Amino acid sequence: MRLLVLLHGLGQTPQSWQDQVTVLPGGFKAVAPWLKGTRPGRAEQFSVTGAADDVLGLLNTHGVEQMSLVGVSLGAVVALDAAIRAPECVSHLVLAAGQVNPPKSVMRAQKLVFSLMPARRLAAMGVEKKRFLQALDEAANVDYRSQLGKVTARTLVLVGSDDKPNQPAAQALAAGIPGARLEIIQGAGHQLNTDAPERFNELVYGFLTAD
Repeated sequence: MRLLVLLHGLGQTPQSWQDQVTVLPGGFKAVAPWLKGTRPGRAEQFSVTGAADDVLGLLNTHGVEQMSLVGVSLGAVVALDAAIRAPECVSHLVLAAGQVNPPKSVMRAQKLVFSLMPARRLAAMGVEKKRFLQALDEAANVDYRSQLGKVTARTLVLVGSDDKPNQPAAQALAAGIPGARLEIIQGAGHQLNTDAPERFNELVYGFLTAD
């Protein structure tokens, strides 16, 4: 049984993976945890490395030596961090709407938009505003440009055709990670797993079951 870990994006919850879990191929066990530090009501702070360490801890929890990681947005950043720091633990890596070194102007604009959003609107999505903004700050500071070559996992990079701000990062990921493949999902925005679940599933599960 292969362990498949699904890492949600910023503004999402583990329930955002419902369209993926319901059509899980045979031979896989899916786990969709909260990214450590993003769960409402918990005292812990979010950090990319802390969340990645928490994900890697699932290997011991489930008694396996390797896992497949699928991450969207912030989840893709966490998945990449885990695959760089513990390459022997990640067999397959799917990075959807990921980042390498987020443009400061884009991150400032995003923070402004979300800081003006009423907390109750984020709460309706299952997200705590204070944690959301703190995670956004953490994600703004990552820089993996010199570390992409450390990834040894088979890698699929996904980005939506309508997600223009993240397309340069997708191209950088595909160019920097050895053997990575880039696919653009037509008509999809940033949250690919919910924007275009059928095409997302086709690409992801086709990639994971190819060997």
